[in-house]
Amino acid sequence: MMLAVNNLQYVSNVLGIKDPIHKQKISLKAMDVVLFGPPRETGTRWKDYILVTLLLSAIIGCWYAYQQNKNAKRHLRRMAQDMEGLQKAEQSLQEMQKELERARMEQENVATEKMDLERRLKEAPSLSSSNSDLEVLQLKKEIEMLRNELSRAEFELVDNCWAPPPQLQSWLQYTYELESKNHQKKRASAEKQLQSAREACEKLRKKRSSLVGAFVSTHGKSIDDVDRSIVEARNALGEVTNELQERLHRWKQIETCLGINIVNNNGLSYLENVLYGRNGGLQGSIGVSGAKGSRTRITSSTDDLDDESVQGKLNFENFSLLATE
Repeated sequence: MMLAVNNLQYVSNVLGIKDPIHKQKISLKAMDVVLFGPPRETGTRWKDYILVTLLLSAIIGCWYAYQQNKNAKRHLRRMAQDMEGLQKAEQSLQEMQKELERARMEQENVATEKMDLERRLKEAPSLSSSNSDLEVLQLKKEIEMLRNELSRAEFELVDNCWAPPPQLQSWLQYTYELESKNHQKKRASAEKQLQSAREACEKLRKKRSSLVGAFVSTHGKSIDDVDRSIVEARNALGEVTNELQERLHRWKQIETCLGINIVNNNGLSYLENVLYGRNGGLQGSIGVSGAKGSRTRITSSTDDLDDESVQGKLNFENFSLLATE
């Protein structure tokens, strides 16, 4: 009230305001308060509410982004571990494939050496003299007679001795080629899944390299999808590797038990023509297989026969063939 009545002495002495302009302003403000009451608030409370809300939203957003970034890093570490397991499975599959190729090459080398030896044995009589030709022909006749005697003695001496039928080799070779074809399809599918997983992983890494991508990649199921694709590719490669190991062991055991070549064959198309297309080709294959089986039985039965005359003929045959070479 004292300010409103323009008490200059109070303003000057008590408040210490000397400037007349300031005194006039203070007097006007005091009269305003006396006449109209204290001034109303002009929305500062709403501004405080908005400011506090924005501050809380910013804190919550930062915390959520931190948690999502932490989860994304954990997913990436797990994805890196899955990729390492996937690479190990791929390496083991390649090693098994190399072992299969090495076994195939060894069988091809054995077959080539056998054909070379047979060719040399066939060419040996043509390189000798006429007298040696007659001797070789005579020896061949004796060898043929000896083979017949050995075969007859084998069937007479060995009871309940089962020999695989000649058609079995062709059917087993055909079965092996069909399994190989299915294995190649599974392997191609597994490699396709592996390539897709790698591409998805690279896309995710490129997306996370940018600031916006790092925040966007935390949303949705992109990381889970990439992780799932890596696990599926690793499982597919492991299944293909285990199947290849089982096939190699199984067919080696079958070849050992039967004493015939199965892995080393003329191919799927040839076997289809032989087994389904041409009867003549089937009979020829049966004849060759029968001859191979008879030679196998002959060589395995020579150790069981104790006839000295038979052993003498065999020794003379080997000596004559070496002399002609």
